[in-house]
Amino acid sequence: MATATTQAMQARSHRFRAHPPTPIATGKGLRSAAVDDNVLSEYLDGSLRVPDLTLPGAYFPTRSPLKAPAEVDLASLLSAEESAIRRVLAAASEVGAVRVVGGGAALAEAARVTIEEGRGVFSMPEEGKNKCDLLQQQQRWFGRRNGVGEEFYWHQLRNPEMERFLQRTWSGSYRNLRDKMENLAARLETVAQCIANILLEHVAWSQSPSRRTGKVQSVLCLRKYESHHNAGSMRELIDAKSFLSYDLCLHISGQDHEFCIRRPEGSAIFMMPAGDILVTIGKPLQELCNGKLKSALGEILFQLTDDPSPSFSLEYMCSPSILSHEPEFGAKTLSLIDQLLVVLVLALLYNVWGCIFS
Repeated sequence: MATATTQAMQARSHRFRAHPPTPIATGKGLRSAAVDDNVLSEYLDGSLRVPDLTLPGAYFPTRSPLKAPAEVDLASLLSAEESAIRRVLAAASEVGAVRVVGGGAALAEAARVTIEEGRGVFSMPEEGKNKCDLLQQQQRWFGRRNGVGEEFYWHQLRNPEMERFLQRTWSGSYRNLRDKMENLAARLETVAQCIANILLEHVAWSQSPSRRTGKVQSVLCLRKYESHHNAGSMRELIDAKSFLSYDLCLHISGQDHEFCIRRPEGSAIFMMPAGDILVTIGKPLQELCNGKLKSALGEILFQLTDDPSPSFSLEYMCSPSILSHEPEFGAKTLSLIDQLLVVLVLALLYNVWGCIFS
């Protein structure tokens, strides 16, 4: 019995190597508690046994920034040169974007005059903006995205009532606005068609792009950035997801600007001269090819200045018609034997026909 008691006391002595501290005599500050603090520190140092742990280094792979999209010459793209095809395919599969360069002063001027003609549409009263949405069913003409700034959406297909309303609203400038918008949209559509044709011919699709239901109408978006905008007074975009359903987005500016592309893996910032075009691949195309193409979001970057005047950018969002029709390679071809059989059948019918009427 004595042995058991002795062993228990030794165990407790091994567990607590120091006596517990004396409680503080008073909590009212009648005497200093420094002595008791020292006793408590010595007790903790003597009794606590924190094991020495060697933890493995945290494994966080370094996120390398995306590289800037490859450049493709506009003339080479329009003529479908082999070098342009290779660059488009490489850029689409690596970063989901490509820069089309070489537009020069002509495209830069087209972007500038379009912005100049379109900037006045944002001064339309709220009632007029609501009327636009009401007349053009299932299409919005004004809105905003992510609280960045106001947006004006130019739809190429307009019903007659909407056309008359726009003419009454901008009686003096509507024709110029329409001509500038449609001229720039046609140029950007040509570039989009060339890139879509390359992707359709050289990418292995898990399903044909033409199998999608419905055709998405192209939109030329004029975006206005203004730092002193009151976000609470800006019109909300009801269906923001609808703007993620486009196959290609083409960004252009009339001035030299920094642009940015964003992907889950990171982002890349680069300078683009006026008249160059940034083309980004949309999510639908990435899904149709099981990730062989990457998708990316593009945006223009503006430096904060004391200038109160707003800034503008243009974005053409489209699903080229070549991706909405049955591709030629999907049609069945007749073998040589089938063709001979068809010829023999036609010849037999011709002889029978001749015998009947001879």
